[in-house]
Amino acid sequence: MNRLRIPALIDLMRVSDPELIAHLAEDRRLDRQYVSRGPLLNRILTGRIRRVLSLNGKPLPSVAPRGTERPTPAQGALEARLTQLAAGLDASDPSVQALARYVRGEGSPDAAGPLAQEAVGRLFAPDYKSDAQSWAAAQVIDQAPRTFNPFLLLWWGLTGAVAKAKRLLSEKVGHDPSGVHGIGVAVHNFPPAFSRMRALYADPSARSRLTPEAAAAQCLVAPQQVVRQPTTAGDSLAGDFGDSTLILLQLDAAIGRAPSPEIAFMTGTWAQCPAHAWIPALLAAVWRAAQG
Repeated sequence: MNRLRIPALIDLMRVSDPELIAHLAEDRRLDRQYVSRGPLLNRILTGRIRRVLSLNGKPLPSVAPRGTERPTPAQGALEARLTQLAAGLDASDPSVQALARYVRGEGSPDAAGPLAQEAVGRLFAPDYKSDAQSWAAAQVIDQAPRTFNPFLLLWWGLTGAVAKAKRLLSEKVGHDPSGVHGIGVAVHNFPPAFSRMRALYADPSARSRLTPEAAAAQCLVAPQQVVRQPTTAGDSLAGDFGDSTLILLQLDAAIGRAPSPEIAFMTGTWAQCPAHAWIPALLAAVWRAAQG
């Protein structure tokens, strides 16, 4: 656990220990309401999360409060659909074929992002096509909640870049909030995963030795971190916190210490990722197709 606390300025708790993350994930005092309170930088961060990661005034599913029902009917239906699709993923899928070519070394090293965005987008719009504009929009959505680059913030403010990016992505997936999250936020976990897979494939020993499931496990990349805000002050195994402390669960660092899809997807918690079966299935299908 790493605590950064400067009175009136910032109060962050960073947690990368898998056991502590599992403990905090079950703590009902930690939510995603993102109320504007506490030190200055905390209020800036929660305000950006509310503004950027929303659609038509409502938070995207990945940052919505716990609420009274979990999963929500929409999230439960999405999870069931993605789990069913995961069972049938194979080399006949056009996105699997395109990503397999990338893994075999074809194309630019920077192509993983747009290729992955197209694969995710087709879950919500069968004719989805990724292009330079949609990938640039996803990069804006990725950076906007967390950047402190004053020139970038000024430029985005003058041009309305964030609103334009959300509008473009929303239109491409039929205004589905989960689709916007998929192609604008979650998609950023895929480029490092497929870059890692491309490097593995370049090693003849790994190429022949690793099963699709083993390759998928090695290449899985979790969200860098997810943010929780306590509803009340208290204490935990990770330390004490105030009601304005922002708790950063650093999932990718945690699975680097102890590989665990349960941590990566927060499986079994109220915040479980609905794509917890589809993502490993995609990684495995791409490796299988690359092996031929």
